[in-house]
Amino acid sequence: MTSAPRYKFPARTELTLAKRPVILVGASDHGYEVVDSEDGATSIVPFATFAEFLRLPGTAINTNASTTGSRLETRLGGFQSWQALPEHQRETGVIRLALCRAMVAWRLKLRSEAGNQRLELSGRGLDEPEPREFIAAHASKALDTNICTTPRAGGKSNAFILYKGRTLKELLQIYDALEANESPVAALIPRHHLKGDRRTKIPHRLRVLMTEAWEKKGIDRKKSSVANVMDFLETKLREENARRNRNGLEAIKAPSRGTLKSHIQGLLTPTEMLVGQTGPQHGRNKRGRGSTDHRALLIGEMVEIDECKMSLVISAREAGVWETLAENEKTSLEQLDQYIKDRFWILVMIDVASRMPLAWVIAETPNAEATLALLRMATRDKALEKELFGCSGEPAAAVGLMHVKNDNGPGLRNTRTIGAMMQLGSINTIGRTFEATDKTYVERLFGTLQGQVLRGLPGYTGSGPGDLPGYDALANGVITKEQLYSIVTRYFIDEYPSNRHYGADMFGRRPREVYEFINRTRGQIAPIDPNQRRLSLGWEENVTPTDEGVRVFGGIWFNSDEFQVSRDRHKGKLQVFVDPENLNFATAVIPGAKSGVELELQTTAFADMTLPGVLNLMAEMRREDPAATEFHHDQVMRSRKNRYDLTHALEVEHNLPRSYATIEECRAKSKAVFAGSRVVSAPGLTGTTRPGSVCQFGITEGLFELGGESAPERASDQARIFDAPVSAPIGSERTNSGLDPDVRKAAKANTRKRNANSAITSKLGRPKNLKGLD
Repeated sequence: MTSAPRYKFPARTELTLAKRPVILVGASDHGYEVVDSEDGATSIVPFATFAEFLRLPGTAINTNASTTGSRLETRLGGFQSWQALPEHQRETGVIRLALCRAMVAWRLKLRSEAGNQRLELSGRGLDEPEPREFIAAHASKALDTNICTTPRAGGKSNAFILYKGRTLKELLQIYDALEANESPVAALIPRHHLKGDRRTKIPHRLRVLMTEAWEKKGIDRKKSSVANVMDFLETKLREENARRNRNGLEAIKAPSRGTLKSHIQGLLTPTEMLVGQTGPQHGRNKRGRGSTDHRALLIGEMVEIDECKMSLVISAREAGVWETLAENEKTSLEQLDQYIKDRFWILVMIDVASRMPLAWVIAETPNAEATLALLRMATRDKALEKELFGCSGEPAAAVGLMHVKNDNGPGLRNTRTIGAMMQLGSINTIGRTFEATDKTYVERLFGTLQGQVLRGLPGYTGSGPGDLPGYDALANGVITKEQLYSIVTRYFIDEYPSNRHYGADMFGRRPREVYEFINRTRGQIAPIDPNQRRLSLGWEENVTPTDEGVRVFGGIWFNSDEFQVSRDRHKGKLQVFVDPENLNFATAVIPGAKSGVELELQTTAFADMTLPGVLNLMAEMRREDPAATEFHHDQVMRSRKNRYDLTHALEVEHNLPRSYATIEECRAKSKAVFAGSRVVSAPGLTGTTRPGSVCQFGITEGLFELGGESAPERASDQARIFDAPVSAPIGSERTNSGLDPDVRKAAKANTRKRNANSAITSKLGRPKNLKGLD
């Protein structure tokens, strides 16, 4: 355990401890006894506590007050240090100190030669040529500058002219009277800053009116000018002078605009004036301090996203199509191109730790789809852009995103973007509106991009309205979107990472060097699983699987052995997620499966291609000259007509029956087939009983007893049975042979009646005039 240090301070030393001014009275066994300069309260500061105070900012120790009472500070008009004075005064003070030391050397020389240690220099003696030459030579060597003893005969010289002897004597007296702890320059420096009449020449009443004018008209969110404040002040002065005239007082003259401006500058600082005219939020962004903290140590630990509308007019004319158009089409497109010119948006993601650009996208509007494309580009390898645009540098590799900072832009703050980042496991922080300190790194990148790239391109609109009054940006907007993307890509890969960066924690290093250093020492955030990346950021298609796999976007097939096995257990549609920037693999989500199934591209010709590239390739293959299209169409039509003519000639020659029917023939046949037919419900059979009633006791309709004494009744019952329209075997000869002749006659009549009724109760009658329907 170490003991607290105990310092020896002179009595009445002025101290500032924790922004509290105190005066040291003395020291005791427990600590320093101090008195508060403001309220006179006495307290004891322990030695250990005092040592802790010395480490805090704002601590000040003034030991000069104990001996001289800070007389040098009073001499300089309150300045504690002579370095705060103007440069000309500082230079003069240093020269005077050199002259005093040269005079001390001259005095020592004279005392040594005369053997008198009390010898002093006089003003007349210092006017002699020999001491003046000695003093000027010694002072010139000490200052490494030229000091002349006499002024130049003609012209103007910047050399310092040595003072006269009396002035030199006064400077030497001041130098000799200094205390051991006093600054000689502060005692010798001239006080030019205190010269002049410091009394005000403006009446008090006029100052009150000027203050009122600034408060009511000047400090306003509309940013009123000095002229507006001056008009209001003149109105108030007119009323004031009328009142003074009635009371016999002298009128107050109106001040100049410079005096009015100086008045508010004396009352408010520029920062206070900015806050009053623009508000505290804008004032903090404009004059507030930034952050020099190291906010990220790993690549991908913190990234910033922002979107900005480019100050560049882009042409709607597509490159590569112009030469294929006819003259009339070119004329129409030229007229249309004068109106279809727009300003596109650029979205950029930058890594905070290394300042390397991770992704960049150019879009017509800032929407969720553009932001998802930005996230896909940051989490994948960018070798395709490097080869496509012929870049020589190395872009940032695929990296995971731990912490993403964005703002309230429409393309950043939406459910799709935030949901995708949550699926990736990223921390999403939404910055505040109009707070520059929330996203300082990417905001600065937009200014660099505009100053180094966009400003030199044709169609540049300037940084604000009316910035380029003599330049017609619309007429010069000839760059296409594809050309602009290639320029921006080469800048972010080849140029920006190789420039020196002087931002916080960069120290002049290049972003590429910092990226490689962090990659070697601390590493990067692990990249995202490819299947999870496709599920979160890919494009979704609902398709029905077949034996060939799945087909997405009209003609791109994916399949795998695992998918074929899983597909047999599932019926119906499923979801397929495709990375539009890499078609080598896809991910299928089968309902009921615990994990997605990875699919492989089946069309090897599309390997390592993007989905827009494949669609453009297929469109290019299908595109042909309109004349060729008309030629092939005519050829197909002629071939078909010849085939139809040949078939008709064979039918006529061999009198072949027709194999088809016309509409009129079908209508006529349907009328004849369905004519006179109606649907009749079949009635119940008379003389029968219900099922299940045969074995019931008692007399039931349709039943009679076999044997017994009621034979006539049985005969009558049999007659009722034969009266019913039953089938033919009931009325056959074998069945009726043992019956009475009258009964047989009645049975035959019932049979004829039953046959007639059967024809009536059929659902469809016989068609009429069938001969005419052949």
